[in-house]
Amino acid sequence: MDKIIEYIKYKYEPLVIIVYGSFADGSNNLESDFDALVISKNYKKVHDTSFVNGIQLDVYVYPERYFEDNYDFEEIKQIYGGNVILDNENKGLNLKKQIENYIENRPLKTKEEIMENISWCLKMLERVKRNDAEGAFRFHWLLVDSLEIFSDMFQKPYSGPKKALKWMKENHPEAYILYKRALIDFDIESLSDWILYMKSLV
Repeated sequence: MDKIIEYIKYKYEPLVIIVYGSFADGSNNLESDFDALVISKNYKKVHDTSFVNGIQLDVYVYPERYFEDNYDFEEIKQIYGGNVILDNENKGLNLKKQIENYIENRPLKTKEEIMENISWCLKMLERVKRNDAEGAFRFHWLLVDSLEIFSDMFQKPYSGPKKALKWMKENHPEAYILYKRALIDFDIESLSDWILYMKSLV
């Protein structure tokens, strides 16, 4: 990671570096990319996907002025739980606190909203059964969205698939087994088992 930080410092002259994802929580492996948010004094907004020392970057660079006005918290919510490893005038720490406040105080899904989402899952399941190209597309769509819907059912902030799957495995092992089976087997039976299990919880 040191080589990557050196590269970022040399290229962007950063005021702030916030590392998140696998390199922040120590779960990185040989296939992991390096996730970070960088605030630079004058550098333009850019997404750096270069390779450094054999590791692909997934680094979002923002000019300092970007955060002086109103900005979309959703755009940078991935820094939630990240590590501030370079900070200037507490800009990084303040930004992280703003995101923590946003994530932890978002309006919770109501029971009615959750029921609507479950109804959507059931409708999608029926459309998947067409067994055509559109049905296959909806199969993928349903698998992706149902993970976030499941998180909402337990008022768990959704922070991407990796964290959601880890949380599910540790706290809802039965759900994890069904969801994993639907992902791997990729057939109607396993998908139906997963969606009907979700329905049984509401």
